[in-house]
Amino acid sequence: MRTVGISHKRRGTAALMGTLIFIGILFTTIIPLFLVMRQADTLFERTKFELERSDEERMAEDLYIYVFPMGGATSTDLKVTAQNKGGNPVKVVRFWINDEITELDVDLEPMSGVQELGTFPLSPQPGDSFHFMATTDRGNIVPFDTPLTWLDEMTGWLTDIFSVNVLISSLPGHEFKIEVSGESYFDECLTEKFDPKFFIVPSAGAYTVTILRGSKIIYEKDVTITWPEGPPVEWVFA
Repeated sequence: MRTVGISHKRRGTAALMGTLIFIGILFTTIIPLFLVMRQADTLFERTKFELERSDEERMAEDLYIYVFPMGGATSTDLKVTAQNKGGNPVKVVRFWINDEITELDVDLEPMSGVQELGTFPLSPQPGDSFHFMATTDRGNIVPFDTPLTWLDEMTGWLTDIFSVNVLISSLPGHEFKIEVSGESYFDECLTEKFDPKFFIVPSAGAYTVTILRGSKIIYEKDVTITWPEGPPVEWVFA
């Protein structure tokens, strides 16, 4: 009887030890693995959220750049300015002139006025044409829509396009008529929210932008294209 009792006791002790060993293995391997997987899932979700937020901020950028000769049409130094019309700060990190890149580090506050990005000296030859664009740190590329061509030292810079660009910020679904009038120019079109309209005008000078909903004037502004003392394009944000 004593032998049987000892045997049962030993078997009970062995079972208890096995259970403890199993629990030890569980705590030292499976549970840490589970915690690592949970941390990986958390890291993935956080990274996903940050990427989605970055994409939203990138899409929300609303930057405009302007290029014109500094000191008149015959100056080979080009002045570049920018305007941040969006609700987030924008950092301009590069400026392109054709294939030439200049590294920048310019911060533009939300809804700020026109700010200078820099002055860029060139050595153009007659007939050389230049295209311009800026890059933000979020990866957006913002072009200047009007190329500039260098004719010669006497004539200086030539631009083929003068334009008044209109962007309406309003509730979607409303149609507007836009009139851009000058001494001999008139045009009109229909638009909806954040659908920019580009009006090619015959020359630099003063123009009046009138926005109507039906027959009612809801916005009116006088603008002046001052080329070559300013860019050949004028934006109107209504």
